[in-house]
Order: sequence, then structure tokens, then C-alpha cells
Amino acid sequence: MSKIVVLSMPAFGHMIPMLGPVAELVRRGNDVVVYNSIEFESLVRGTGASFVAYPPALNAMDFAKRLKDGNLIAAFEMLLRATAPLTDFALERLPLEKPDVVVFDSAAFWGYIATKTLKLPSVSDSPIFVFELFRNLTSWRELWGHARNFIPGAPRLALALMKLVRFGVSNWPRSIPMVPLRGDRTIVLTSRELHPKTPLANDPTWVFPGASIDARTRPDQFDFSRLDGRPVILISMGTVQFLHDAFFRRCLDVFADYPAQFLLAAGPGSDTTRFGTIPDNFIVQQTFPQMPVLERATAFITHGGLGSIHETLWNGVPFVSVPQHFEQLRNTLAATRHGAGIVLDGECYGRPIEGPAIYDALQRVLADPSYRANAKSLGDTLRAGGGYTKVADVIESVAINH
Repeated sequence: MSKIVVLSMPAFGHMIPMLGPVAELVRRGNDVVVYNSIEFESLVRGTGASFVAYPPALNAMDFAKRLKDGNLIAAFEMLLRATAPLTDFALERLPLEKPDVVVFDSAAFWGYIATKTLKLPSVSDSPIFVFELFRNLTSWRELWGHARNFIPGAPRLALALMKLVRFGVSNWPRSIPMVPLRGDRTIVLTSRELHPKTPLANDPTWVFPGASIDARTRPDQFDFSRLDGRPVILISMGTVQFLHDAFFRRCLDVFADYPAQFLLAAGPGSDTTRFGTIPDNFIVQQTFPQMPVLERATAFITHGGLGSIHETLWNGVPFVSVPQHFEQLRNTLAATRHGAGIVLDGECYGRPIEGPAIYDALQRVLADPSYRANAKSLGDTLRAGGGYTKVADVIESVAINH
């Protein structure tokens, strides 16, 4: 049995892919302790792992608000400002834990600095694609957006970096790109086939296990007896952009008479009555158990978060993606390049996607069987890598062989 400490990121898209590996490590008899903000305690304890709350330096809602408009510079600044207190916390706690290995999120700078300082064996897990600016840039407008956000934020970034000097320059990551932060092993939670091409993937310490999906770790509920036999279409904007009421209303209007049953996820904790009268062919809930729903779905209308892209491909379900910012656009393009769905990218550029465009895109996806075939082919690559059991294997191997 190994002692394994997981230093997570307070974001659902980062924590959820690691729930399967954590649960698997616990089932194998390991002593697993997960650190995250308090919002994730029930999810973590549901895996059987122990839970420790971070000090209030960073939480899921604040981080989600920064990511909502795709301002990655602002999100990076928030991470840097939280790094000093969270590194102090990790440096205090890790010697008491005496871990055989520390697993840190690929954007958790405090995990990287603490393991380097204490010379602890480490594994980095990355639930996002590697982003090489000029190799993966979607448009020159994206580059201008990053530059426009960087210029006013540069002084704050510099100040946040200066506060980290006390941890030692030698313990600061120097790889390019900086994220994903590297561990002794770096696990990129996707398949090589789906991931945008990069020479970094040739590093022998990197592992691509496919999608890390374990539906048993998800608490969402739905009464499947409410499905009446019509084709099922899931609509979800994820855990960050879910309060996009204008988009939801367009879907309610344009699909009110469509011959299918639509499941609309209004967002965790949100008011499901805010839309007024709901068409008879819609079911609206805060959330749905996405994996079991997609097993029954004909298509998925999504924001293009990587977790959602993984889950729809895993089930061989074609999609229509309406990304809200450029990271989601990159996720979507990785799959649409293989013909697994259609992307409507206007909202990345401030142009609302109107109902008829969504309607036409769904019609095209449903009418052409190649979309479903291509989604299944990509899903096969996500299954082939071993998933959460492979992630657990890698973590155990580092713990045992350090």
C-alpha cells in the first residue's frame, strides 16, 4: 500500500477526470488524500479518499468567473496570486503526510514548487491540451485578444511572480510551454490521436491514457423513465458558461416542435424555472448524469469543454459545438478535424449564434451518418489507452519505484 497525495485544481473540469483514478487507487488499497477547495469535499469523499481543504486562496466559483470570458491571462494571474499561500500550505502539510508520490494538477504551481523543494516523487495530470501559442493558435484575432489582455495585466503578473522568488528560482518551472507543469511522469488525459500534434508528445515521460472517465464517481441523477422513445438530444453549456440564458432560449424556441426529446442542463444550483413555459419536448434540470444520457443520445449540443468532448466521443455521439472562448474552440477543432461534429464559432468573436444556425447544424449532423462513424472512431482511441486504470497504474509505479 502506498501513501498518495493529490494536489488538485479547484475547477470541475480538472477534478472530475481525476475522480476515477482516485477511486481506483483507493480500491487497490492505497491511502489517498486529496487536497482541493471545500466545494469538492463530497465528490472526493465519494471515491473513498480522504479530503483536506485548501486555505481560502482560490475557489471554484472565483476561478470559473475568470475563465467565463476566456481571459486566460486573468486566470493565470489568479493562479499565481494563489500560489504563494498554497505553496506555504503544501510545504507545511506534505512532510506530515509522508507521501510515496504527490500527484499535482498540471496548472497547480504550488504542487510543482512544493515537490521540487521537498524533492518528492511526482506525477502531473493534465486535463487540458498542451497549448503552444503559434502552433495551436486558432486565429490572429485570438492572438490580439491575448495581447490585449496581457498588456494591462503585466504589472500584476510581475508582482505575483516576484512574491514567488522566496521559494527559490531553481524550484520554478522553466519548461516551454509552462503548462502543463511536468512531473517525473506527465499524464495528458486524452488520446494521442485527438490531441493537437506537438513534438512534446515524443517525451518518453509523457503518458496519453485516453479519456479518464468513471461514471460511477458522478452524483447527478435522472429518471430515465421520462424518456418516451423519441431521439434524445442533450444540451449543456458545462459548469462555467451554464448561465448563458440567451443561448438556451434560442434552443427552446427553435426546437419547440422538433421531433426529438431535448434534455437541457440549466446549470448546477441555477433556477430551472427562469425560462417560463417549457416546450413539451424539453426536460429542464440543473444537471443530468451526462455519461448515461449520452449512451442514449442521438446528438449533443455543447460548449466544447474537453470533458464534454471526451464524453460524447466516448459514446460515439456526434455533436454541435458552440464554444464560448478559444480554449473550447481548440477542443472542438481537435474533433471536428476528424469529422466528428460541427463547430459554430461565432460566439468566440462576440457574434451570437442564432437559432436557425443551431437548427441547421443539428440537421446536418443527424442527416450524415459519417459524423457518428467518425465520433465512434475517435471514441475508440479514447478507450484504447486504458483510461483511469492506466492513470492509476502510472501513479502506483512512481510511488513504488521512487
